[in-house]
Amino acid sequence: MLRRSVFLGLLCFAGIGCNDDVVQFVFETRIVDGDSGNPAADTDAETLRIALAEGDLPVREFEEPVVDGRFDITVEFASFSSLTRLRVELEGPTTQLQSAPPIFVPSATQGFMRLVTAAPSSCTRVSFNAMEAPRSSFGMIQSGTFALAVGGTSPEDEQVEFFDAIEWASRLFTEDFSVSFLGETRAATVGEGQILVLPAEGTPFVFDMLNTNNRVTTVGLHNGAGPASALVSIPGVGAMVIGGENGGAARAGATLVEPGAELTTYTLSTPRAGATAAALGEDVLVVGGNDVGDAEIFLAGSLDGQPIDGVADGVRLGGLLIGDLETRALLIGGTDENDALRTDTLRLDGCPGACASSAGPTWGTARTRAIVPEYSTLVVGGDGSRSVEEVVWNGSAVSIDPVLEMQIPRAAAGAIVYESGAFVVAGGDDGVDPRDDFEFCTPDVLTPL
Repeated sequence: MLRRSVFLGLLCFAGIGCNDDVVQFVFETRIVDGDSGNPAADTDAETLRIALAEGDLPVREFEEPVVDGRFDITVEFASFSSLTRLRVELEGPTTQLQSAPPIFVPSATQGFMRLVTAAPSSCTRVSFNAMEAPRSSFGMIQSGTFALAVGGTSPEDEQVEFFDAIEWASRLFTEDFSVSFLGETRAATVGEGQILVLPAEGTPFVFDMLNTNNRVTTVGLHNGAGPASALVSIPGVGAMVIGGENGGAARAGATLVEPGAELTTYTLSTPRAGATAAALGEDVLVVGGNDVGDAEIFLAGSLDGQPIDGVADGVRLGGLLIGDLETRALLIGGTDENDALRTDTLRLDGCPGACASSAGPTWGTARTRAIVPEYSTLVVGGDGSRSVEEVVWNGSAVSIDPVLEMQIPRAAAGAIVYESGAFVVAGGDDGVDPRDDFEFCTPDVLTPL
């Protein structure tokens, strides 16, 4: 009977035994620091803990001593084809390091995993891997265990690449997509493996991470769709491009892009350019994009936006609307008509049935060009900022709480967030140049398996 095992350690060179008529498979995992070295070396780490969850099977936990910075352990898979979650921790009197990969299926991998570790509430800069080009103001969207990085400030022949979050490797695609320079680029998930790319320059397209025979499908969006449009992914539905500008005038069109690049046209209640949006279930909340700073909502099944009474936020250019994916959202940041940074925030609660607005908490660390990773409530970086914060709802209260400090200031970066709460930040502008490096970050506590 074939033994299907995962090997966890700094260096794994163990094999597995099996019957002669069964193909061998070795799954190797290396636990490393940001330099691909032994994270336990020169520390007082005493224990390696591993938690493994495979599909609906009970979580299994393992423990191995760390002796003089050395450790290795062999753990056998119970189900080789299930969605698998993994968490590792290195602990000692003054040492605490942790890591987790995105959810993966062992039989769908190449049999190798690299787990970068970081202390709780911290980031570690990764020196052994970099993007193929320096990038800021680019789209970065997770698809399974990969992330698409597209556009931004990068050479014309390196517009589209992918980051393998299991192997910790970044590579260009081998195909020639004939994609020209895209400039500042945003992206949003359409469906499994399908990502809508909305460039500042060039034609919007859907990129398919899973279809090697048809990677790029161009899409014709509504009049005005582009840099001044809001862009949001609606989980389980598609991606929506909202409003925009053409000929100096705001536009009232919106387009839903569903899997297979199927398009549906929607209409806003008023033209908007520079609005921001958040998905609340299958509904989409839209705020701003005009001098009044009012709001409306696209209800699931309706092609027309419904105005929300009582919202008058004023001019807020570059604001971020962060939703809880259910009934609430908080609008933060941006600048007013005098280019002054807005530290006030606007909360919207009880949507869609009784959507009401009120003043939110003051954002004392407000900055421009911060980003919110897709399906996340984290606020990452910004001009001159190393900060990562989180919008947190606690009962009827909402706050913007500090999470950690990155190693380097990063404005207009890219980021993906794993199910465990660990996240990766890529590129961004450090105040001098766009960057090509990564940071691996973990919050105080990773989500239990």
